[in-house]
Amino acid sequence: MQVVLVIVLAIFSSGCISTFPPARVIRESGDLIVRLERAPTCDAATQRTPLSHPASFTQDQIRKLLASLSAREKVGLLSSFIGTPNTPRLFDKTDLDLLVPAVQEAFAKATVEEVIVFLLAKPAQDSLIAITSGTLSIHEEALSVAAVNFQHPVHTMLADVGATDRLSDVRETLEYVRSSPCVSVGEQDFAIFFDRPSFQLEPRSGSLLRYPERALSIAYRSFLTAAPDTTKQISEKKNAVRQSADGEAHDQAIADLQRRIAELEQANQALAARTGAIKLTDNTPDALQSTFANSPRTNPESQAALREIIKQLETRLADLERQLKPQPPR
Repeated sequence: MQVVLVIVLAIFSSGCISTFPPARVIRESGDLIVRLERAPTCDAATQRTPLSHPASFTQDQIRKLLASLSAREKVGLLSSFIGTPNTPRLFDKTDLDLLVPAVQEAFAKATVEEVIVFLLAKPAQDSLIAITSGTLSIHEEALSVAAVNFQHPVHTMLADVGATDRLSDVRETLEYVRSSPCVSVGEQDFAIFFDRPSFQLEPRSGSLLRYPERALSIAYRSFLTAAPDTTKQISEKKNAVRQSADGEAHDQAIADLQRRIAELEQANQALAARTGAIKLTDNTPDALQSTFANSPRTNPESQAALREIIKQLETRLADLERQLKPQPPR
């Protein structure tokens, strides 16, 4: 009976391959597949609007879009189209780390006849593999996202299926899903959501022929324009931390110099009292002390002012040390 299963799977797979040219692999490993496939095999949206490939994205933009997707099992007909707070992410951080670079490359290489097909696989209970797969494509101003399988457990090997020749059982194997990641397998009833529904371009309604609850059309340009630039925010935070650290270093240097100058001033006064010499005047203007006390440490101009204060304090320190140095006998 296992031989029959192998033959059925081989016939089904060879039939798909003979109908369309082979897919172009972008990334392929045990836990990730990203490749480019002919649109008619996977993307129903191409029947309505033309594809706009290739498409240029930064990795930050890809991550922002994919991280805004969530998914859960359907609960009733109406609520299946409405996301709720704390709905699990469609892709967790590990998934995004794998997907983002590959999806960016795939969009850059895709032609007007290809869509991006992805598959994520991770261990599940009872030696099963949980698979999440689907398609991504650009249609003019819309990003089309379709989740075909969502955390669905499949058998690792065909031999695990058992003594049956049902095609549905053959499909619920990792081998089959890896060969056809845009085919839904098993009994799944789930919906995906976008965190900002106002950027969805098409209303979703029930259908006997399609799975609209598993597909989204997103106005991605508008969303990316409205969403904050994560890379820019991180850069600004790093600059602020660095400037703050520079300010703290300057503060410490100034405090050390002022303490040393105070010690030398006292020694200078003591020496003047003993010898009747004139006390060296303080060359540190009050304005500099005011600048030091009131300047925001993260302002680049204030940073320059602090460096100037340090320079003048160092000059003052050198004068005091020279004043206190014993004079050579005449």
